[in-house]
Parts: sequence; C-alpha cells; structure tokens
Amino acid sequence: MAEPATTGTPPTPDAAAEVAQRATDVRADAVRHLTVLAGDASMCAIGRSGRSFPAAKYHEGRQSAASQVRRVARAGQLSGLTAVLDEWQRTMTHAQAKGPDWVAYASGGADALAEIGVMTST
Repeated sequence: MAEPATTGTPPTPDAAAEVAQRATDVRADAVRHLTVLAGDASMCAIGRSGRSFPAAKYHEGRQSAASQVRRVARAGQLSGLTAVLDEWQRTMTHAQAKGPDWVAYASGGADALAEIGVMTST
C-alpha cells in the first residue's frame, strides 16, 4: 500500500509549499499534454464519442491526482494525503474491470503521485 512520504514527521509550512509546487508542476505538464492530445475537444466530448483514448486519459489522471494533492498541500494539511492515496489505490484496484481508458487514467494518477513524491512503493 502507498504511504505518504511525509508520514511520521509533522509537516512544516516549507514541506507543504514544496509538495504544492511539485503538484503544480506535474499538473501543468499534464495539462500541456492533454492540450496537445485533445486539441479543442473536452474529455467529456471525447468520452461521449465512444472512442477509447488511453493517452489522453493517462494525462487526465495525472492532472486530477496532482490537483488533489495541490489542494491538500495548499491547505497545509499534508495528513490529508492519506485520503488521496487511498482514493487512487481504490481507483487502481477497480480500473482493470472498467477497461483500458480507466487503466490509463488510474495509472496516470498513480504516476503523478509518484512524480510529486507523495507515494512510495512498498
């Protein structure tokens, strides 16, 4: 199971700011990739089209997870990362049964958490 990298140590304002900045950077990178991949179409419109688009879903997952971490870190509540990690663990667990777009989305979220440094492998 994933554990927040900050577990066991009371977070400092600097630690929260660092996590928020890393999350902002990952989020911006994911949005850049989504913009290139989706063009002017929204992810909702792409989903309604019936097309599978795992490359875009991967970056949508990265953007989503990074946004969640960013909100928690900006609030200075790094202990809230446990709930974010738990949510993404559940998403990963159920993604395979939902299809390739869900697997890509969940993988993107998990990769973002690792990029930000709030998830360590066990």
